[in-house]
Amino acid sequence: MPKRVDHQQRRREIAAALVRCARARGLHAVGFREVAAEAGISVNLVQYYFSSKAELLAGGLAHLRERMGERLRDRLAGLPEPEDAAARVRAIVRELLPSDDTSTDLYTVHAAYAALALTDPGLAAQPHTAGPDELQPQLAALLARAAPGCDPEQTAVALLALGTGLAAYLATGYLTVEAATAALDAQLDRVLAR
Repeated sequence: MPKRVDHQQRRREIAAALVRCARARGLHAVGFREVAAEAGISVNLVQYYFSSKAELLAGGLAHLRERMGERLRDRLAGLPEPEDAAARVRAIVRELLPSDDTSTDLYTVHAAYAALALTDPGLAAQPHTAGPDELQPQLAALLARAAPGCDPEQTAVALLALGTGLAAYLATGYLTVEAATAALDAQLDRVLAR
């Protein structure tokens, strides 16, 4: 009986290998050969699932965003009172900070995609390449409940920008996790005290 292959799982494994390669070597240095070697498969098999480098990069980006989404869902699921809008706001914005090895790896590769998207129109056209745009409506809706005196749309954008900027400072070693978290919490305290 022939072995059954889970094609979606194989695509995820290849995309995960791309992300690992990008973290180790830089996104610009990742190609079919490097991904195949990392995944322990042939170059032809990588090309079977991703026929071009653009498709391979898009697959890696989708995998990266999926992993980031899983982490956020886990963080939100761990809140003691899921209906607490202020706690959910804090959890969403804090998840932007790379505070452990996994989140640092995810942030670093995502930042590489954002940088590459500045000069690659095809990559820039991919959904969610450079920013946390899918978080903005969710955060704005929570802010409308948690901080009724603020403009929820503008405040969501500002908090996401602050989190993204602090993440860059953290990843480059300019700030410690404690300092970045303190700066973020100070702004969140001002917003949520309204």
